[in-house]
Amino acid sequence: MKIAVFMGGISSEREVSLNSGKAILESLLKQGYDAYGVDVNENNLISAFTDNEYDFAYLAFHGGFGEDGRVQGLLDMLGKAYTGSGATASGVAMDKVLTKKLVAAAGIKTSKSFENVKAIDSYPVVIKPALEGSSVGIYFCNNEDEAKKAVEALGDKKIVIEEMISGDELTVGVINGEGLGVLRIIPKNEFYDYESKYALGGSVHEYPAKIDKKAYDEALKNAVKVHEVLGLKGISRSDFLLKDNELYFLEVNTLPGMTKTSLIPDLATLKGYSYDDVVKIMVDTFKK
Repeated sequence: MKIAVFMGGISSEREVSLNSGKAILESLLKQGYDAYGVDVNENNLISAFTDNEYDFAYLAFHGGFGEDGRVQGLLDMLGKAYTGSGATASGVAMDKVLTKKLVAAAGIKTSKSFENVKAIDSYPVVIKPALEGSSVGIYFCNNEDEAKKAVEALGDKKIVIEEMISGDELTVGVINGEGLGVLRIIPKNEFYDYESKYALGGSVHEYPAKIDKKAYDEALKNAVKVHEVLGLKGISRSDFLLKDNELYFLEVNTLPGMTKTSLIPDLATLKGYSYDDVVKIMVDTFKK
């Protein structure tokens, strides 16, 4: 079985994707798989998948294009096996607005959202793109003027406007419907931004999270529920905020980072899985 690790892409998270892809490829080769990497960019968006020889696609994309269902739909048409959630589930989970509505309907608490700047009834708020991750393009607004400028800066992008909640930042990993554990992120910067996520030493990962047991168990249960409600497959990672022992769902990632500083590899150790184990589980789960 020949495995192609597809990485890069054209989203704002391209650099992270390349790092995830390189680490995954290194692991596959170390474990004896016949694997090679494919850097997907604006010049080979379709041909990367149609012109290369492979039996199995290991997806290491993050953000738009690779994580939003379009690549998954193409691979479905080509009849290729691939890691992670299918086209529909990926597309839904990528949309933060739609995801929050489905998650809230399932009984999981989310932060209060506003349709537009005029609808905001209290500040501060967070304004961010609905279809991007890795804390790219996030604005913290303390008044209407700042909110209007944030919306203007984001241009024609679909946006999320939600109340700003200050609390412990938690993330929960799920593999094939099994909750891995809860990790608390302690960023060196004011909030968990791009640098905190991907720079070595940018944040402290406390796992298992030293929080109230009830909150820990609820976060674990809710992450598994999100995985099920959205019809996700393989790995997902749900982010929450904990304030005054109240848990608020933020978003879910269907192709979470697999870099040396990423969260899923840390969370996997709580179940005794090494980085290589996680990579092998994904291959074993999705190969035809």
